Amino acid sequence: MTETKNVFIGILAVILGLIVILFPLISVSTFSVIAGVGIIFLGIWILAQSFKAKSLAAGIADLIIAIFAIMLGIVFIGDIKAFQFFSSLALYIVGLFVALSGLTSLSGEGTKGKAIGILGIILGVLFIVMGTYAYNPLVLAAIIGAFLIIAGIMEIFDLFGAMNKKEEN
Repeated sequence: MTETKNVFIGILAVILGLIVILFPLISVSTFSVIAGVGIIFLGIWILAQSFKAKSLAAGIADLIIAIFAIMLGIVFIGDIKAFQFFSSLALYIVGLFVALSGLTSLSGEGTKGKAIGILGIILGVLFIVMGTYAYNPLVLAAIIGAFLIIAGIMEIFDLFGAMNKKEEN
């Protein structure tokens, strides 16, 4: 049963990935609206939690975060450029941390530690480069679409599940 479910989810992800790549502007604006609605709901939930906080400081902090989240969600719904900016910024931040962790791994012992460090640096630089281009909605759609296609293929062939089964035996 779960294998059939994995294949269905994988096929759905591949189809969505292709749709995102074929219709990039509509797809990015749709992702922006979905992210905006999600952030608004998150802000409302945090707002409700702020009234149940154990201390006044925690309640005020939650209230400020909730207001900021709701405002950001509204901006995402109304302005696709904000979504592109934050997507690009997230790629920069992830790239920076991956590259820094790669640098720290270079001091590891053995060839494996150095190889992981070099791979981390390469991937970090790749993320930073992707962040530079992700400001363009066409490139952002291609990145999202490629991710969906790769995730769908991995889900269809259950690559990690097969690896886990081999390790258990």
